[in-house]
Amino acid sequence: MKETSDNPPAINQANFVHTTNYCIYLTIGRCVHCRIARFLFYLLIWLPMRTLFLLLSLGFAFSQPSYADANTVPVGIRPCCAFGTGLKAELGSVPVPFYSIKNVLSMEDVDAHVFNDGSSSVVSSLFGAADEVNGLIFTNKGGFIDTAHVRDTADFTLYLYDKIHNRQQNAFEIALTPELMERRIVLRNLDQLDNGNHEEAKLAGLLAFRLAQWHEIAQWYGLVSVGGFKEYPSAFSPEDLYSNMLGALIAMEIIQVNPDITQSAFVALFPQYFRKHLKQLESQDVDTTIAKLETLDGIWWDSDKRLPDKWVVKTRDYHFSLELTPNGITKGTMLSLSSFQPLEQFGQLKLVKADNVASFDILPSTLKEKTVWTHQDFQMIANISKSVDDQHANSRNDALTMKLN
Repeated sequence: MKETSDNPPAINQANFVHTTNYCIYLTIGRCVHCRIARFLFYLLIWLPMRTLFLLLSLGFAFSQPSYADANTVPVGIRPCCAFGTGLKAELGSVPVPFYSIKNVLSMEDVDAHVFNDGSSSVVSSLFGAADEVNGLIFTNKGGFIDTAHVRDTADFTLYLYDKIHNRQQNAFEIALTPELMERRIVLRNLDQLDNGNHEEAKLAGLLAFRLAQWHEIAQWYGLVSVGGFKEYPSAFSPEDLYSNMLGALIAMEIIQVNPDITQSAFVALFPQYFRKHLKQLESQDVDTTIAKLETLDGIWWDSDKRLPDKWVVKTRDYHFSLELTPNGITKGTMLSLSSFQPLEQFGQLKLVKADNVASFDILPSTLKEKTVWTHQDFQMIANISKSVDDQHANSRNDALTMKLN
């Protein structure tokens, strides 16, 4: 049997089920020396344990408060979606048997939206128990769309809009959960915003997108927020930021039509607006999306790697801009927030140095010595990440210009 590490991932609520299975495998699985015995082990022990902990996790989720109001802060990201299809997983060096992530949807699957308050756990997402489903959809005009990234930025746009629109004062800060750095939204002179021109919604969408840009960087530098695992495979994935910007634009459209919208109304409206935009981008069926992904296997992603291996994704996009065209597409639809950039005089994302992060040691002293970073620092940090990845044998960053239509 293949040698395995005796150190399972750190136990927390999100990966408790995986860690327990892993411990059982170590204590019992090493005594199994034949295929029949291993099959019986998985059939009689592993699968029942997985089912048991799924039920326990669902029971825990149902006992928690759901999305109550628009003051709920979106929690991290949804537990989805690495680029690829049929993705496999492993714990330490132990492959997870019978487990594969299809990771692909059609436009018709976008029929529910749950405001991301953290109640959608890794377990419920992976085992299909979540109220909403997420994955990749290939579109002729927008390339691959990651529905989780669309939803995440849309939720943050609504949350920030609610804070701005229903403010008690015209200058204040919003402290968000840390992502390697302390994240703060600093707002000022909000009385100067032109409500007739929907500038509150535009500022909220722009700031939500800045949060998404930082999240890409934080993932590359070792952020842990889903299931106790580092999110290397998702960092700078080719479809990520285009999907995030689409989410900001959809949320702004909903808000502009409904300036006093509640969270429950937003949740109800979001799927139909999302489907409308997917139709405009000429979304394709599941079989077409899988075929496009398989064309890129070994180029943009690697089916031989297992999550959470960073090199499941081989091709990344480190370019930060407020004007994005989809990767892999000829004459794709450009998305833009650039006309809203002047609004950052009224609100800005500031990243305040917290604990020392060892992975930041590769950054130049001019960055490391700064106590506060803003979006103006993002491209320099991303460029350094790219220079490191470009030296790796698994990198195919040269393939980003490859076209699929």
